[in-house]
Amino acid sequence: MRKILAILCSSLLLFTASLLAAELPAKDAVILKDAGIPLYKNAEFLNGGLGDQSIGARFASSANVEAVRKFYRSRFPSWALNAQYGTWILYDGQPGNSLAAYMGKKQIMVQTNSNLPAWFGVDKKNTTEILIVIPK
Repeated sequence: MRKILAILCSSLLLFTASLLAAELPAKDAVILKDAGIPLYKNAEFLNGGLGDQSIGARFASSANVEAVRKFYRSRFPSWALNAQYGTWILYDGQPGNSLAAYMGKKQIMVQTNSNLPAWFGVDKKNTTEILIVIPK
């Protein structure tokens, strides 16, 4: 019984996640544009939403993770980069090694995430995750 329940819960989670992969809402596109953050070409919107202090949007791309990182680094050469412990977070702030350095600031995280196709029902090649966060 527990096994059946676990399978049903997993199926519901995957189904719900696949419904979240959709078009970037117009209001969110305006927020990104106003923040001056371009989208990587052909990046597919997965999900996003409002938090108490920020707005976030997740995208997937089939491009190589290093190519996407290079794209954003070239667009924001003055932004600081936190590339410790396997993360890659480009943010509009002073360099620092703690969460406080980039929390509450515009930021772009780019990483490989092989779970995106299963979680969101996107093409199996879309394993480069782009997360853009903009403070309110």
